[in-house]
Amino acid sequence: MAIFDDPLHETFAEWHLGFAPYGGGDVGELQALAAQIGPGDDAAFHEVFTRHADHLAAEAADAEAAGHRASARATYLRAAAYYGSAGRVLFGTPVDARLVDGFGRQSDAFARHLALLDAPAEPLAIPYESTHLPGWLVRNPRRPDAELPTVVVGGGWDSTCVDNYLGIGVATLERDYHIVLVDGPGQGKLLIEEGLPLRHDWEAVITPVVDHIVGIDGVDADRLVYQPWSLGGYMVVRVGAFEHRFAALVADPGQLSVGGKLVAGFRMMGLTPEQETHLPELDPDFADGAMQIIQSDRNLDWSLHKRAFWTNGASTLQELVTELSRWTLTPELLAQVTTPILVASAENDRASTDTDALFAGLPGPKTRMHFTAAEGADMHCEMLNRSLANRRFLDWIDDQVGA
Repeated sequence: MAIFDDPLHETFAEWHLGFAPYGGGDVGELQALAAQIGPGDDAAFHEVFTRHADHLAAEAADAEAAGHRASARATYLRAAAYYGSAGRVLFGTPVDARLVDGFGRQSDAFARHLALLDAPAEPLAIPYESTHLPGWLVRNPRRPDAELPTVVVGGGWDSTCVDNYLGIGVATLERDYHIVLVDGPGQGKLLIEEGLPLRHDWEAVITPVVDHIVGIDGVDADRLVYQPWSLGGYMVVRVGAFEHRFAALVADPGQLSVGGKLVAGFRMMGLTPEQETHLPELDPDFADGAMQIIQSDRNLDWSLHKRAFWTNGASTLQELVTELSRWTLTPELLAQVTTPILVASAENDRASTDTDALFAGLPGPKTRMHFTAAEGADMHCEMLNRSLANRRFLDWIDDQVGA
């Protein structure tokens, strides 16, 4: 059952469907919003979703003022989720002022949600190069003062702390864990407000996070878990090759070569074997034709052109190819991964096409997990049955760190 006829808007709606068990939206709510938006009308999508998020934020404030703490907490979180989707249609450069404004509103709503938790979350400002990584320590609501295994929850190409909290964090807090939410360069605040792009050597981002949190009371430094998702399925393996203080790693979906999947897509666009021998240098005629194909497809234009150019600091397809050619895990790197790792994939997820190759190349302790269409979990990050994925991932994490 589709919410939107437009494929890009439907993709964004699927985020909310995945978040629904955790307070990020409901089907009827999305259907009502979709009825107000014309096919492919991104301006209307932004306006309608922002207006709805504003309404939710006001409703939450009224509930808080009236002493209805639980309703306020839940509604602030829902507002934050809708602010995020409203901004997603504006991705790209130059950065749209409406995106910056909406991100500020999202951050405020999320902070208000976290302040109303039974154990209010603690903001983090983790030193990173010349700036700080923004994040939160969210303690287990039933055992806030206990020393517990702690899951570092991260994102990928287009998620923020809010998305990661809804997609992973809320479910994790239902078990005996604390969580740390953090956005790195190319994500959230550092992307939208500071303009810092992603980097392939993600260990340079996560090692400062580990340095910072191991000294926090309640964080069990011997039972740390790193669980990002989406592009994080590459990042986590890269981190595992260099940062050995984690007790367990989760790659969803496991990815061996981001650049390799881009090249596979180029072959479908007509890249010849001769042209491929010159990569990462692109044939100019092929690049022009590929951009025409990309821009003619709503999802491709958003994911590769608007999103990937922006988050990777590229202004041309050539620059993107050059950057993503660095996003490959070599056998030498895989040999350095000694931490137990769960490698996941989904049946119809294009990001999962090299998951088997990744798993085969990992010499250390490893577990394979696959999600299928028969389970309704065959899409990227299992978004239409996210609760199934979380149950299975968390059972595995329980087995690794003894929670």
